[in-house]
Amino acid sequence: MDFTYIPAAALALCFGAPHSVQVEDYRGHAMEPFISRDGETLFFNNRNGPNDQTDMFWASRVDATHFRFRGPIEGANSAELDGVPSLARDGTFAYISPRVADGRAATIWTGHWTGSSVAAPMLNPALTPGRWPLFNMDAEISADGARLYIADTRWAAPIPRASDLRLAVLTANGWRRAPRFDHWFANVNTQRSLEYAPATSENELELYFTRLTTHFFAPPTLEILVATRRSPTEAFSAPARIAAINGFVEGPTVAPDGALYYHQKINEMHVLMRTPRTCGT
Repeated sequence: MDFTYIPAAALALCFGAPHSVQVEDYRGHAMEPFISRDGETLFFNNRNGPNDQTDMFWASRVDATHFRFRGPIEGANSAELDGVPSLARDGTFAYISPRVADGRAATIWTGHWTGSSVAAPMLNPALTPGRWPLFNMDAEISADGARLYIADTRWAAPIPRASDLRLAVLTANGWRRAPRFDHWFANVNTQRSLEYAPATSENELELYFTRLTTHFFAPPTLEILVATRRSPTEAFSAPARIAAINGFVEGPTVAPDGALYYHQKINEMHVLMRTPRTCGT
């Protein structure tokens, strides 16, 4: 669905009370959700802690807040961390995995979703922002499969030191970084905070993402924000925080009806949540 343009400050108020999302027959942490563009398939990964075996999973829709667990995503998981799945309408499947250590910390993989597994997964080393400790922490593929919204990140334990949003495009020679579009994110990226986990509406006029801000002598603040634009060739506006979403929250994804799915840590458990869109559809 293409949504009516709403300025970010108004759109940030267009979401209702969040509800938990149940994945039948799945027990465990659930993070980094992605809802397919037809709304029928939910992808996610389990916890991505240092001592966890992080893999990706999928579930099929029962209704907006209930899905049936279908199992691990065959063909994409490895013995290393595998997560942050996303899917274009043409079947291109993108995800993050640092399984190949080549000195450049390349992490973005693409393959083809068959309906139950990923075929021909391929690493895209041209997308890395440089040598370690630079790497890509997140990526989401656009609905038409032509662009990747990526997070360029600099690691510094225990959490990244910096993270900003960028764009990559599909060319005749494969995926390539596209710095000519950096101005799209000039109002979004900051020096003080980390911007990551990008998610777009199907028409790419709405950009949702996570912002983490650290504080001296206090826990970091996590927010999910939205920036908008009138045309897919314009820069995104200054973002606004989604008022209905609070707490330890990350990783938004946009459903066909405009609802947002994301994960939240509640009592040390990462669970999936949904907040419905209440205007501008």
